[in-house]
Amino acid sequence: MITYVTAQQTCRLTDPDILGPYYLPGAPTSSGKICANLPAHDRLILTGQVLDYESECRRGIPNVTLDLWQANYNGVYSGGQNVNDWWCRAVIHTDSNGKFRITTLFPGRYNDSGYRPAHIHFKVTAQGYPTLVTQLYFNLDYYLSPRDSCKRCRSDAKSLVVSAVHRDDIKTFEGNWNIVLSKTQKAVSQVITRETLDRGSYIYVREHIMHSRRPTTIDELLNMQQ
Repeated sequence: MITYVTAQQTCRLTDPDILGPYYLPGAPTSSGKICANLPAHDRLILTGQVLDYESECRRGIPNVTLDLWQANYNGVYSGGQNVNDWWCRAVIHTDSNGKFRITTLFPGRYNDSGYRPAHIHFKVTAQGYPTLVTQLYFNLDYYLSPRDSCKRCRSDAKSLVVSAVHRDDIKTFEGNWNIVLSKTQKAVSQVITRETLDRGSYIYVREHIMHSRRPTTIDELLNMQQ
């Protein structure tokens, strides 16, 4: 991978990360809010831009779809018993210059046989580009890699860690994170292996079964991507 360095910034492709078991298709569209915030909880304001790698990050990509999901302040995801419950899930769209602004609460950590760092999931879809599935992490989190309990996750990737700082008040974190896409970048969501399915990444099975009326085997799923 080539990294472009300009006077304004370093142009580096955004790394993919695993989809995880909590993705649900069909989240409602939002103007930018993911989780409703309560005064007792820390708020997060995230701004950024989706940029084109081939232009050396000089061009924003318009009208990109960002499918977002995260845990609440207790580290819990929606969509368990009540499939119609969409809290902390939203689909937003960038503007004509690829810019976006997200307001949410600071995600809580959860214990998955060991703690994971706070993170937000992104599924990024832009016309003419492969879909990117990734996760956003926060600097100074004690549970970033190598302490991350998810050893296949990419909390060690520099492109996925944002600096979140207090600005106007102590209860509000603010950060800026750009997403860089390439027309030749391979989408992690399109890569299905017997190993990942057997190890519990059952989201691939669930997504397919939701649109199928018959049982689906691992071999059938593997053949779908060929």
